[in-house]
Amino acid sequence: MAGLSAAALLAGEFHLRFLAEILIIGTAVMSLDLLVGFGGLVSLGHAALFGAAAYAAAVAAQHLGGNLLFILGTGIAMGAAVAALMGAVIVRTSSLFLLILTLLLGQIVWEIVFHWRDVTGGADGLRGLPPLSFGPWVLSSARPLFLLAGLLALAALWLAHSFVDAPLGRALIGSREQPIRMSALGYSIPRIRFLTMLVAGAIAGAAGALYPFVNLYIGPQSVHWTLSATMIIMLVIGGVGSLWGAFLGSAVYLAIQTYISAYTDRWQLFVGLIFVLTVLLLPNGLAGGLRRLASRMRRRRAQQA
Repeated sequence: MAGLSAAALLAGEFHLRFLAEILIIGTAVMSLDLLVGFGGLVSLGHAALFGAAAYAAAVAAQHLGGNLLFILGTGIAMGAAVAALMGAVIVRTSSLFLLILTLLLGQIVWEIVFHWRDVTGGADGLRGLPPLSFGPWVLSSARPLFLLAGLLALAALWLAHSFVDAPLGRALIGSREQPIRMSALGYSIPRIRFLTMLVAGAIAGAAGALYPFVNLYIGPQSVHWTLSATMIIMLVIGGVGSLWGAFLGSAVYLAIQTYISAYTDRWQLFVGLIFVLTVLLLPNGLAGGLRRLASRMRRRRAQQA
């Protein structure tokens, strides 16, 4: 909270929106980590959950206003609904079949968004959204939106940790490590995966609900499979299975995309280089590297004492 407050006081309009975008995308990537890092379920359709919620929130705001609680509820409901539809199809699959199915289901959502021009704006997307509001306060400037994104990220991180530590989360990890043994013990692996999809979809939906108001635009690229692949790259850079590492990976990727792209069109080469170096030198991602560094520093202090 202290870091959020300091950034809100010191940063300018552009940087606050940039930091808010990192927090929002990081929250969506963290929800993907529940599937990938703890369930072993690599999905190329996660952007469909995030983007569908973003579109639902944007359309709802255009017609019914930007009440914050209503917009968040709309995004969460849409994210969970798309996750439920996707989960009903994929829970009994794994590995390559899971990857292909999530890709196909995500592309179906993209087709709907791209061709339903009267509602989604088609290729042009949606702009000119009414500002978010909470009671008498209008949340249109970058500072309250950044604080809102920070609060959402903290709440989502707490929820994700609580889920992982709960019996359902432990069962999810067990289903990843020993699926046959878990089935023999009476656990329903499809049910565990379905419930995890719902939780991940609700978190991604909450992040998606805020995204159009921070970005001031929502377009069909937000539901495309390439965004899902980008989220996986962010997750690997940050650290699969760390939860908070998702925010590190998002920050690295978006910083390269925002700043290095101003100097060269080949900014993705830098992303690729960092990705390869992370896989080779930091198999647990930046979060694992920082954790290992902190552990070494504690041991060194203990030896000196």
